[in-house]
Amino acid sequence: MNRDEATKLEIDFGVTFPVAYREAITDGYPFADTVEELDADAESLRSSNKGCRNDAPWGFPWKLQYWCIGGDGAGGFYFIDTLQDDSTVYYCDHEDMPDSINDPDRISGISFQEFIENVRQLEEDFENWERQMCERVANRKWWQFWVPREWPPKPKGITRKALTSRRAR
Repeated sequence: MNRDEATKLEIDFGVTFPVAYREAITDGYPFADTVEELDADAESLRSSNKGCRNDAPWGFPWKLQYWCIGGDGAGGFYFIDTLQDDSTVYYCDHEDMPDSINDPDRISGISFQEFIENVRQLEEDFENWERQMCERVANRKWWQFWVPREWPPKPKGITRKALTSRRAR
């Protein structure tokens, strides 16, 4: 996302992003590709924040100064309070619903820098796991039925026959 898109989001939603967050989602984006935990796609952010404001995701009103910055892929949200410039990232798990947005037992917060480091570590762990899976598949013995025959696996419902018939066309 560029700075103009970030500014448009701020104007459209009536918020001002903390400096560290603004830098992270624009020119200084710390990841090669957008990651689910720290979304840097303007339209995706617009959609998720409209949803939070309109749908009251946890059963109580979403404060207007809150800004959803991403998710965990399982229904939990990461968000910031745009009125605070301390760049704290809050997390709320959808399975352990808080009683209010101020519920300290169910909403946790860490510094933005720590959040970025955690996401970096997660991405590194995924890359390592992917590399290890490729090695396991390459070194698979005939009797290791629990190790997949190929990696990454093909989507279910697509057979080799279907793939070869598509290529022939």
